[in-house]
Amino acid sequence: MLSRLLSSLSQHQIGFLLMLVTVMCFPAMDTIAKILTQTQPVMQVVWARYAGQFLLLLMVFAPHLKRVMHTRYLGLQLARSAALFSATICFFTSLFYLDQGLATAIFQVAPLVITVLAVLFLGETIGVRRIICLLVGFVGAIVIIQPQSSSFSIASLLPLCAASLYASYSILTRFLGPSEDARTTLFYTAGCGAVVSSLILPLVWVAPDSERTILLMLSMSLFGSIGHYSLILALNKVSATDLAPVNYLTLVFAMIWGLLLFHEVPSAATLSGSALVVGSGLYLWQRTRYLERENTDL
Repeated sequence: MLSRLLSSLSQHQIGFLLMLVTVMCFPAMDTIAKILTQTQPVMQVVWARYAGQFLLLLMVFAPHLKRVMHTRYLGLQLARSAALFSATICFFTSLFYLDQGLATAIFQVAPLVITVLAVLFLGETIGVRRIICLLVGFVGAIVIIQPQSSSFSIASLLPLCAASLYASYSILTRFLGPSEDARTTLFYTAGCGAVVSSLILPLVWVAPDSERTILLMLSMSLFGSIGHYSLILALNKVSATDLAPVNYLTLVFAMIWGLLLFHEVPSAATLSGSALVVGSGLYLWQRTRYLERENTDL
């Protein structure tokens, strides 16, 4: 029945379904990370996320491991992997202090930061309307973080750091271009995180307090692996530009998980700031698609 249903769908439709799986898996992984950080050191949770995924990739890629490991851009692969690894540390740490919906809402500035970095390092140009859009998005981030409020926490800056590091990771990935095998990129992403966190692990190790904790660690790496693999498959069927709006569903699922499991009710500032950030991101996406079609800038 499932095979018949899939055969009736277009490649674009399948790509969007795969992206939906991705945006469901990543908030689930973050939810588990938030639970684990209450009893386990953040670096140990990061280790579980990367080590589990890397072991799974080793099993999947075993027949072609030598080919998958081959890269012409080792330095670039290591740099982008380090950026994503650092982003994960910042975001998982923020989950210990902040509501999941709040942390995810702040992280949504990542596409805006990517646009700024693309201008600075890739030589891309933007017009007045997109500059205004960027400013509106960053105003939205300030509304969410509320640095002027007495309730402001320095931990609110952690998702912002994570977003900036993730944006750096994305820009470095663009430098790789389509010539690098996606499996190679995924291998180094998980492998570098697994190796570095394994070296740090003895310094922070705390024995899991229950079988439930071990199960959660395994589940987190499973959700991460499925999410990344679905993302790669989706990008093979649909362009990243077309899939971009679906990414914002991550915020919706994060708020749902936060409400159901942690009884987190988003504040008015979080919701209004999120609307500004998401709206700005969607406008940037729409404008990018328009300019790609017209092959001109503002």
